[in-house]
Amino acid sequence: MKKLIYGISILFLFSSCKTTQEIKKTDPINDPSLFIGNHKAKAMVLGVFHFSNPQLDSYKPKFPFDILEKQRQSELDILLEKIAEYKPTKILLELNRIEMDSLTNESYQSYLKGKFLIDDKTNEVYQIGFKLAKKLGHHRVYCSDADAKWFGVNLDWNNYDAEAYLKSKGQYEKTTRYDYESLYKLQDSLKTIQSLTKTLNMLNNPAGRLKDHQAYLTNILEGAGDNYLGADNVGRWYRRNLRIFSNAYDFTNFNKEERLLLIYGSGHVWLLRQFFKDSPDFEYVEANDYLKD
Repeated sequence: MKKLIYGISILFLFSSCKTTQEIKKTDPINDPSLFIGNHKAKAMVLGVFHFSNPQLDSYKPKFPFDILEKQRQSELDILLEKIAEYKPTKILLELNRIEMDSLTNESYQSYLKGKFLIDDKTNEVYQIGFKLAKKLGHHRVYCSDADAKWFGVNLDWNNYDAEAYLKSKGQYEKTTRYDYESLYKLQDSLKTIQSLTKTLNMLNNPAGRLKDHQAYLTNILEGAGDNYLGADNVGRWYRRNLRIFSNAYDFTNFNKEERLLLIYGSGHVWLLRQFFKDSPDFEYVEANDYLKD
């Protein structure tokens, strides 16, 4: 009887081992293909400097650039040819979706009919977005930007002295140990001596985009242990980019082989790239694959 029980136990043990191996082959926890979309959409973010120089970013551009000049228009035509090779199915613009999508598409429809002229408009929304959409035969464009209202600490902003505050907290040296301003100034100057494609190739280099993103993760120190102003600022930046990504997700038809193109200031590239790469539904395409001068 004992031998019979022993034999049954051995048989059960081998049976269990076999079942475990079979489970490992179809492990739902570690299976990389689980929850991956059947029609995996592609996404590419084209990072640009703002042609119209609205002076809204922390670094204020100091070197002039006129996209309407004859030479720059020739360079723009070359750029559009290169990006068109990606064959985007939808073009997403850095304009507020709620406030601007209807108005922008009214303008785009008029542009297709020759009733809305962009010969005097320097913004990349028109010079890249509208021109490329028309070139590709698109019937509409997509405004995908979003506001990220301030939910952080409330301070007396009119009297807030960041340098004095950081020094009082012993945080000044840590937050200023990297000279990002000089890096931004160098990038800004190069657009005046390089072709448009070469400049955008520089701006979309992943190593450069990481360096730019890392600036947020050093400025995050401001107010640590007190009002957390730095963390709140970075959180606001993440929230805005997450909202942009949510709009892109909403615009995507996963029953088709979508190829999204987002045209955004280059500062957005790192986070949007990360969100698309982390998503189970998108394959990210590097802009620099198409930006060879």
